[in-house]
Amino acid sequence: MKVLSFLAILVTLLVVSSLSSQDVPSVYSNILHTDSGYVFLKSSGEVLKEFKRGKGYELQSFVDAPKGSTTGIDFNFKDSTFRGTIYYGFINIREEAYHFPVYFKTSVTIRGGLASVNLIDLGGKYDMINWEKTNHGLLAYRVAGRDGALLYDGRIAFKYDGKFEVQPTIVEGPTIHKLSSTGATVRIVLNKPAKASLWINRKIIESEKALIHEIEVTGLEPQTTYSYELEGFETRLYSLTTTPERGSKTAFTFSYASDSRDGQGGGERDLYGANAYIMNRIMALNKLRNVKFMQFSGDMISGYLTSNSEMDLQYANWKRSLEPFSHYMPVYTAFGNHEALLRIFGTRKSYVSIDKFPFDTQSAEKTYQDNFCNPESDLLSEDGSQYDPNPDQTDFPSYKETVYSYNYGNIEVVVLNSNYWYAPLAHDNPKTSGNIHAYIMDNQLKWLKKKLEDLEADRQIQHVFVSLHTPFFPNGGHVKDDMWYSGNNDPRPYVAGKAVEKGIIERRDELLDLLNNQSTKVKAILTGDEHNYARTLIGAGTSKYPLEWPLKKLELKRSIWQINNGSAGAPYYAQEKTPWTPFVSGFSTQNVLVLFHVAGAKLTMEVVNPLTFEKVDELVFE
Repeated sequence: MKVLSFLAILVTLLVVSSLSSQDVPSVYSNILHTDSGYVFLKSSGEVLKEFKRGKGYELQSFVDAPKGSTTGIDFNFKDSTFRGTIYYGFINIREEAYHFPVYFKTSVTIRGGLASVNLIDLGGKYDMINWEKTNHGLLAYRVAGRDGALLYDGRIAFKYDGKFEVQPTIVEGPTIHKLSSTGATVRIVLNKPAKASLWINRKIIESEKALIHEIEVTGLEPQTTYSYELEGFETRLYSLTTTPERGSKTAFTFSYASDSRDGQGGGERDLYGANAYIMNRIMALNKLRNVKFMQFSGDMISGYLTSNSEMDLQYANWKRSLEPFSHYMPVYTAFGNHEALLRIFGTRKSYVSIDKFPFDTQSAEKTYQDNFCNPESDLLSEDGSQYDPNPDQTDFPSYKETVYSYNYGNIEVVVLNSNYWYAPLAHDNPKTSGNIHAYIMDNQLKWLKKKLEDLEADRQIQHVFVSLHTPFFPNGGHVKDDMWYSGNNDPRPYVAGKAVEKGIIERRDELLDLLNNQSTKVKAILTGDEHNYARTLIGAGTSKYPLEWPLKKLELKRSIWQINNGSAGAPYYAQEKTPWTPFVSGFSTQNVLVLFHVAGAKLTMEVVNPLTFEKVDELVFE
């Protein structure tokens, strides 16, 4: 059999022309470059060709579609096969601080990729924004496909001088990021490159011509509210509030959720890739409860696509679901498995998939970094780790903006990436190489150890929260993987065809040792992935091993909580039985938002349904 397999491989190598490792990162194995593209070579000699996954939509085609005309706005989606519907209406940005579109009573049909919105019809009694006198305004347009499924929520600024003309428009934002006691970053995305000027604190900060602007604001006072405005665009006066000084015991509330990828039920529950309905309710509840910031840890979108531009569209829809509330408060994000951007080989029924490369331009990590504005750490990648095949060159994707920490008063939130260099089905197809779901690799583990040591020595920090997408102890929906894999320690990453030393449960225990035993300040692990809410007590009495466990068992010196809230709109998972089931409480499949109330040393938690405002659970931390 071994001889036959070897001959099969030789025959395949002769048949496939120009096979080489050209442009293939050295961390992968059995992936080759041919004249017709990349292929995966199975051990049997079978060659699997690459194929695309997705519907072929691109963000920019929806953003660029509006053009001015004598009667209004024409739309050209540059796809003669595209049919659907445009719903439209004005956005009254001057009257309302939290402004939403108000849609007109009729819609227009998209045929052959073309449609026209008659703005003259929105005059008189329908002119709610007074455009007939001011000769300018902001039009919202919602694009639905032929089947009625929503694809994109857009907006376009216009002016009128006998003809309607499209203007430079903020199509995303402004949003608040990297908030500190003395500054923040204000981010906007435009429909076309232009200069931007931010007015704040009696100063103008100018930004050079670009499509995306991340404007850094400095020199502010702690715990102070500042008005700000982007000049030159159809916008209004917004505000941001700086954080208290590090170590301040000022009382505040922050929130946590994850898993908002598209849900069932139609309409805004599936705004191509995102459950915009539940997210919008969550953001409204944040405002109602005066939340200072939200941590959202992964699976924002459906993902698992092969096109960067289609991922951009889903990310844009998710970020739109946060607006207009994100004009005023920051939302920090973490990387989930549905943020996967892939190269896929085989057929739709049988395939292998890996993190897309080149890593510096097309990986899942790079696409995520292009769409978000998170703090950065000194962790670069897994280069230089013991399994790095080429220590003198960059072989792995970047950790930029996916592993970091941030401060608010007397707390620190540490954000990890448990889906780094993710290769779905890697456990079943280790010959591809790649990281498995939920595994924290070596360099990230070392970074976490150093971060927790620094926080332990920092007298200004009383509470530490560690957030990542995947639970240490899954309870419903991901018992077969996460950091448990049904009690199987064999799953682990493969680098350049070789398995790393530690299995998934061993690595889980190393993490637990850091969080429980080597830290006195970590109060909770904030996780998602499972589409439900549950809190799990992780302590000395918690059962955490399969019946047969040949390796050393970790002794825990204290207890912390795992707070799982993956119920921001993705389809639910019911509870399953595990060794730690007796230590699980509050399990619910309702959509919820977790609220943490911090008042000096006092820490409490409240869990609320954003649809009904019903209290689902509560907890006082000891």
